[in-house]
Amino acid sequence: MKSGFFVVIATVFVMLSVLLCPAAGAEEPIRLIWWSYSSSGDAPAALNEVLERANAISAEKIGVVVDLQMKSDSQLELDLNTGDYYDMIFTCDWCNNFDVNAQRGYYYDLTDIVAREAPDLYAAVDPWWDIGTLKGRIYGVPMLKDLGAEVFFRMNSDYFEGEKGLTLPEEIRFADLEPLLQMYKEDHPDEYPLYMTSNGPLGMFQTHERIVGSYLVIPYNRAGTPEGTKVVPVWEDEEYMEKLRCLHRWFQLGYINPDASTTTDMPYALHNPIRTGTAWTGYKGWSNPEIVGFNVKLVRFIGPNMSRSTQQGSLIAINRAASEEKMKACLKYMELLYTDTQFRDVLAYGIEGRHFYYYEGTVIRTALGSEEYTLDNFMTGPAVSASVVSADENNLADPDQWKKVYEGYANATLSDTQGFSFDTDVMEAERSVLSALWNNHLSELVTGSADPDEVIAAVRQDMENAGLQRVQEEAQRQLDEYLKARQ
Repeated sequence: MKSGFFVVIATVFVMLSVLLCPAAGAEEPIRLIWWSYSSSGDAPAALNEVLERANAISAEKIGVVVDLQMKSDSQLELDLNTGDYYDMIFTCDWCNNFDVNAQRGYYYDLTDIVAREAPDLYAAVDPWWDIGTLKGRIYGVPMLKDLGAEVFFRMNSDYFEGEKGLTLPEEIRFADLEPLLQMYKEDHPDEYPLYMTSNGPLGMFQTHERIVGSYLVIPYNRAGTPEGTKVVPVWEDEEYMEKLRCLHRWFQLGYINPDASTTTDMPYALHNPIRTGTAWTGYKGWSNPEIVGFNVKLVRFIGPNMSRSTQQGSLIAINRAASEEKMKACLKYMELLYTDTQFRDVLAYGIEGRHFYYYEGTVIRTALGSEEYTLDNFMTGPAVSASVVSADENNLADPDQWKKVYEGYANATLSDTQGFSFDTDVMEAERSVLSALWNNHLSELVTGSADPDEVIAAVRQDMENAGLQRVQEEAQRQLDEYLKARQ
């Protein structure tokens, strides 16, 4: 009897010893260096605490932890080119350009690896792997989010629908905004209803797919026609030009601030009665009246339009110099981001109960969360695997929002270029001059400060003299060869 008792006690002691004092040589989690993006390069105040929580989960589940470092676009470019070490890196079309750096050989070729080492990751991304593919090889893992460009007017519905008794539509032509601008200006003569900075209305260029810089394009409205793969100067996108003409007229009417082309200051912050932005149907991120100052109605005026550039909003690539062990750890970590919603929510929104809470199948951010931990979802993983955000308990988002967004992509205008990307290693000198000539006039065009037809007439001649036609012909040659090879 006594001997049995002591055997039980000894067994318990051994079990406790294993739990409290791991044996020498027990494996430490694999630590990865992860470079992600923030516009300023600064990390949220609570990043270390959030990362500690996330690392505890990933260490237990897959034996991997990360050192997440936030970097600006220029910091990413500098650190990448100087050879500083990382394991995973944020890359996309508009920052740390994926196609350029994959072409330069910076990223690990995952083509024959990802489905074998991370089958659930492969299944989660499928059928969108072309986003992270260059010349038939996979160099990046798409962090799926909004893939089609949808651009909205963010309208003050308290004013337009409440005070003025209108019913704002779900969709509107750009030019049809004019009577609403006029209405607001008449009631608020000292304000500018379409206040903007030198960047102009956000999302304006989403009427076309950019092929070379922002000056050689293919308009989306030509998709499915014989012109759907013809590279043209941007001024041949008539839809875009009509928007520029509207802006110039509205500038003259006083609906746009006079210093728009030169200012970077947005004094009204979120409280402008009309702003533009790229989002997706059902988005609630601009809808909290306590933050914005009024209830918001989103009215779409572009899209959804889809191309390689819109799809490449967020990817994670793996350093070509990473060891095989580190490469596999990166894939397992990304697999966890896609398959574990609660883990994904930590990196997306912070610590539950402090930075956010769950409500009716969605996430609601707290005031402390907005202060301490605000990151766009795409910076830390796929948006589609995170819980959907509601503005507040009275402005609930649809928990199945992403399913419906992707169903809506069945009706998107899809570019005919089939994922083509221009080889940026050619005609670099000509492209540099052309970009400078075009960008010198861009702010005055997109803010309405100048007559677009007059500006285009002048800059067109300068760009043609600088070799525009040669670059256009080269882009067309590359596109034609690419499409022929895919037949």
